[in-house]
Amino acid sequence: MHGIRLTASASLIGGACLSLSSCVSLMAKKNSYSSSPLVRVNGAEIRMQVKPQGTSGGSYAVSAMIVSAAVATFDGPFSWRLEALGQPGKHKSLIVHRIRTRTSLSKRDEWYPAAHLGRRSDFRLPKGELQTSRAVYPVPGLLQVKPKEDGALDVMVDLTIVAKPGSERKIIRFRMDPSQSRQDEFIFIPTEIVQSIGKSTEDWQDQGWD
Repeated sequence: MHGIRLTASASLIGGACLSLSSCVSLMAKKNSYSSSPLVRVNGAEIRMQVKPQGTSGGSYAVSAMIVSAAVATFDGPFSWRLEALGQPGKHKSLIVHRIRTRTSLSKRDEWYPAAHLGRRSDFRLPKGELQTSRAVYPVPGLLQVKPKEDGALDVMVDLTIVAKPGSERKIIRFRMDPSQSRQDEFIFIPTEIVQSIGKSTEDWQDQGWD
């Protein structure tokens, strides 16, 4: 399966940023995919999300000032995940059995290795939330697509939502269109976040998902 690689995520900005002692000022453009529309299964609302883990070649520069500046164009490959929103006390867990991806321009049609799926993600109440529970299912490895080259992305997911009084298994389809966004203002990133670039999604704060 040439399109999906089971490796650690690539560094977004590069080793030059790791030596910063304070923070960097980041001006970024993202070639990404828009969040898919919500799909309802067994009363839970589910969507597919991606986070760019690559950069275009030569896309960053770091100054030697106390507050350093970096300019980046974020691109594929992507970390990817399913997010499900449910009702506390009703929805229990999300299980993914199979995933199939198709691209509109490059015409790739690939099945994700089922051996790496099948685990359970439980619904939990986010801190300070009382009305909506949430389950996040990170798909292992990286989704090896690039919006400009591969075009729109169709993701078909065979999943089960476990809830009271019973579970429901269903094949659902997510349509994700290429998107491009740009931040013209500077963003100051603490050193500990910069140093976390390249780590697994579970080590990141829950930010940057499209």
